[in-house]
Amino acid sequence: MQQPQYVHQIQLLNESQLNTVNQILTNAPYIDGKTTATDAAKLVKNNLQIDLNDRTVLPQLYQVIGNALSSEPKFNTVFYAARVYPFLFSKCLEGMSYGWHVDSPLMGGNPTIRTDLAMTIFLSDPSTYEGGELVIQTDGGEVAYKPAAGTAVIYPCQYVHCVNEVTSGVRSVAVTWIQCSVRSAEHRKILGDLKQVHETLAASDPLGEQTQLVLQTWSNLVRMWAEMV
Repeated sequence: MQQPQYVHQIQLLNESQLNTVNQILTNAPYIDGKTTATDAAKLVKNNLQIDLNDRTVLPQLYQVIGNALSSEPKFNTVFYAARVYPFLFSKCLEGMSYGWHVDSPLMGGNPTIRTDLAMTIFLSDPSTYEGGELVIQTDGGEVAYKPAAGTAVIYPCQYVHCVNEVTSGVRSVAVTWIQCSVRSAEHRKILGDLKQVHETLAASDPLGEQTQLVLQTWSNLVRMWAEMV
């Protein structure tokens, strides 16, 4: 099946960052993942998660992941990320899964964020575990994801999704949610397309009339659609 237009895959962590994260995870304190589930998700969530009260491992992980996010241009030019929820680090052992559910529309308390996008960063080499696919119910049908380690899958939170049962090995991921300054996925897609056109024109004629017109149009649409948060 063709990649749904509002679902993105990006190679977020390089080899060095990935190795660092997985090394830190070897000393992580895991607890029952149901502690952060809400509503019906509590009934279908069966995984382990790093204790959110941890003050040793989590700061190290946040630093590595934060550096990766800050150097990824798509967070500004495609996702218009305004706020990012603190990452949850979880793993599924053999027999574990996370059944069909929809994410909470609002998360956190200070500040509260609106969950426009969900992001899963895959940390385990897919050859080391069986099952464990992230399955998303898109407008075009169910699509399963089990990409290379270090890859982030980013998708709209309105989609129902699940994690298939891990039948062998260990599936390790980092998960977060993003509030976008441009709320509409359709609007973000239009802005992303215009930005690509501008970059193509600017490569050969940076000061050309058409180049400047596309940039002006993109800028005006951002002003029209962006929300200050």
